[in-house]
Amino acid sequence: MLFNSLEFIFVFLPIALTVHFLAAGQGIRAAATATTLSSLVFYAWWKPSFLPLPILSIAFNFLLAGLITRAERDRARSLLILGIAANLVVLGYFKYSDFFLSIFEQWSPGSPNVPLALSFTTFVQIAFLVECYRRLPAMPLPTYTMFVSFFPHLIAGPIVRWSELGPQLADKERYRPDWDNIARGLTIFCLGIAKKVLIADKLAMFVAPVFDAASSGSPVSAAAAWGGSIAYSLQLYFDFSGYSDMAVGLGLLFNFRLPINFAAPFRSASIIDLWRRWHISLSRFLRDFVYVPLGGNSRGPVRRSVNLMVTMVIGGFWHGANWTFICWGVFHGTLLTLNHLWRWLCGERESSAAGRFLGWFLTFTAFAVGMAMFRASDIGAAVRLLQAMAGIGHAPEGPPVMVGFDFWLMEKGYITEAFARHWFGSYWSVVGSLATIAAFAIAIGIPDTMELVDYREGEPRSNWRRSWNALRWSPSPTWAVVVLALFAVAFANLGSFSEFLYYQF
Repeated sequence: MLFNSLEFIFVFLPIALTVHFLAAGQGIRAAATATTLSSLVFYAWWKPSFLPLPILSIAFNFLLAGLITRAERDRARSLLILGIAANLVVLGYFKYSDFFLSIFEQWSPGSPNVPLALSFTTFVQIAFLVECYRRLPAMPLPTYTMFVSFFPHLIAGPIVRWSELGPQLADKERYRPDWDNIARGLTIFCLGIAKKVLIADKLAMFVAPVFDAASSGSPVSAAAAWGGSIAYSLQLYFDFSGYSDMAVGLGLLFNFRLPINFAAPFRSASIIDLWRRWHISLSRFLRDFVYVPLGGNSRGPVRRSVNLMVTMVIGGFWHGANWTFICWGVFHGTLLTLNHLWRWLCGERESSAAGRFLGWFLTFTAFAVGMAMFRASDIGAAVRLLQAMAGIGHAPEGPPVMVGFDFWLMEKGYITEAFARHWFGSYWSVVGSLATIAAFAIAIGIPDTMELVDYREGEPRSNWRRSWNALRWSPSPTWAVVVLALFAVAFANLGSFSEFLYYQF
């Protein structure tokens, strides 16, 4: 079931909310049990045959967590290692077994049949076991099952920690409707669905032809390669940040505050800062459970570079069983190493306005180059796109892509078909460029959702926030009309909804 589906918005969500607060009249455990059952229905809607897996995983990790909290230190450490290994084995079997077999047996793997939400729930439960090793107090089973299965974050995050959500689940004051949270939550949800339906899904129609052409071996023009990669960067941002916004909004409907997952990352002036703002919950998981245990930055610049590379390769491989994701991880590990080297050479002094602009331009450009690898179907397609971006590829010979506005430009004599074929090629258009520019302007120039509603949670750095007093949301009739109008426009486009991109990871 998708957040942007009619059955979720108009059937499942109202029923789940009603059942939650009615059960809350019988106590926290009753509400937690009811919402866990709702979340399992939400999960099973996708593919019922996979439902036993999350149930068994929750039971295993809960029992193991109890043993860890009661065991002596050495035994607790052994149990922790066992738990982490068991969770990773399950993830590896479903997600990576075909990939590794293909390496040894020299065949091309297909798309793995991965149970929904396995990557995210695996990381949530590994983090929980680590917190238990650090001596979390015991918690009742209904509370733990709701913590893991709570449907707003179940499918694609954010990757929550028990220290963030657990105390909220134990707070009895949160189990009664709060109209301010409901108003704020619905606003965030509507803004998130608008990102997904009105921006991300519209960009997809310009992205897919470029990458499909590269996958089939067709030549792609430089404009198409750059346009497709930049458009996909924006599509992924609006798709996943839209999902994360909806998750936060849904959490508020239940009076629970989930962590922020995006903090205006495309305003970043360095790749280091971008990774502090992009998919924050994954970045901090990799920092806390991979980078820091490897030694972090405490063992000198060379070891730091190695640790960064290992962390980013693991982060890339987590996204999928494909060499393209590994190459993407190596690429970003290299960028982070170069960024740290630059800071070491130049110091931490304040940059000029021109320096900040140059840093921002290089950061976004490098990110878009990486997206050519991230979105490509295989290494060959990625190489063809990168060659085209470098001006090495061959221009396609077919007729250029034309839609209404392109034909109008030709009729007025502003462009010719030869110009369109030479500069845009067969898989890109003027309209694609304009749509990408508009999405880019929204990403960097319009207040982020969390800025608009002044939602503060998680650990994003405070310097990403801007003062938007004139536009700041408030529970008022004016904002109610604006949000309802935005939802109406998004609702009119729900008939052609698509899956969230991070469902694939």
